[in-house]
Amino acid sequence: MRAMVLHEWGGMLTLETVPDPAPGLGEVVLRVHACAPDQFDVTIRAGRAGGKLPLILGHEIAGEVAAVGAGVEAWREGDRAILHAYLTCGACRFCQMGRETLCRDFRGYFGVHADGGYAEYVRAPARNLCRIPESVGYTEATVIVSPVATPLKAIKTRAGVRPGDDLVIVGACGGVGIHAVQIGKRFGARVIAVDIDDARLERAKALGADYAVNGRRENFGEAVAQITSGKGAEAVLEFVGTEETLPRSFASLAVAGTLIVIGFQPGAVFASDPTRFVMEEIAVTGSRYVNRAELAEAARWVGEGWVKPVISATYPLAETERALADLAANRVFGRAPILPGA
Repeated sequence: MRAMVLHEWGGMLTLETVPDPAPGLGEVVLRVHACAPDQFDVTIRAGRAGGKLPLILGHEIAGEVAAVGAGVEAWREGDRAILHAYLTCGACRFCQMGRETLCRDFRGYFGVHADGGYAEYVRAPARNLCRIPESVGYTEATVIVSPVATPLKAIKTRAGVRPGDDLVIVGACGGVGIHAVQIGKRFGARVIAVDIDDARLERAKALGADYAVNGRRENFGEAVAQITSGKGAEAVLEFVGTEETLPRSFASLAVAGTLIVIGFQPGAVFASDPTRFVMEEIAVTGSRYVNRAELAEAARWVGEGWVKPVISATYPLAETERALADLAANRVFGRAPILPGA
C-alpha cells in the first residue's frame, strides 16, 4: 500500500510503498477513505508526544472494512466506520465503567503508538470501530472522531449546559471549537466565541455564536462580564489553555459555574483565590476525549444534521506535507482531510 512514513522526529513524511496490514485476532483492516490532520499531528511529528518510529501518522480516520480477522463477528467487509482514536485495554476499572480515556493500561493513540491513517489501509481492534451514518460521507465523517465528539461530551456531560446558560468558548475558531459553537447553540446556550481573528469570528457567528470577542484586542473576561451584565458564564470551555487565557476563563465564571479545560499547554499554571471555590461553588475540571458510546452519539448528531462538519479543503495523500504546513500556518478552518484514494 501507499503510505506517508515518518522516519525521524522533526523530519519530513515520505510517500512510500509498504506492506499491506493483515488483521489479527479481534482486528479488522480498514481501507482509509479520509483522514483529517489536526494540531496534535504537528506535535507528534516534532517528537513531543513519544511513539514509535518509523511511523504512519493520522488518527481522525474514516473508511470501510477491507478485511476481518478471526473472532470478529459484528463487522463485515464493506461496512463503513470511523475509529475511536485511543488504544485501551477494555478490562481495567475505568474501561469497565465507560471511562476508557482514563484506562490504567493505556496503549496509546493511532498515529502515535500504532500506525494511523495517512495510508491506504490501517489495522485496528474491532472494538475501536464506530458505524458511520448512511447520510454522512467519509470526508465529513472524519470530523465526528474528535471535532464533534470531544466538545459534545464536554458540553453535555462535563459542563451540563442547559437552555439559557451563557457558554464561553475560548479558541472558538479552531477545528474543535468551531463545532463546539454549533453544539452549544443546539443545547440552547447563549454562545460567546473568543478567538483572535476577526474574519474567523464572523464565521463563528454565522455558525451560531451570539457574541464574538477578539481576545487579542481586549480582556475577554471583562467582555464576558459586560455581555452578561456582571453575572458571568455558567460554563467556559478552554481549548487554548495558556497562562494568559486560563485566568481570564476563570474570571469569566458565574456563581456555580464550571470551567472545562480541554486544550492546554503543558506546564501552564494559573493561580486562583480558593475563596471562590467555597463561597461560589465554582468548579474547574478537565474533559479528555470520549468513550465509544459517546463517539456513537456524536456520529448520530452529524447523521441527524444537528451539527454541520466544517471542511475547508482536502488533499491527496502525496500532499500530506502541504496539508500539515497549511495546518501549522493556521490556513485551515475546521478540518481539511487527506484522501488516500484521490
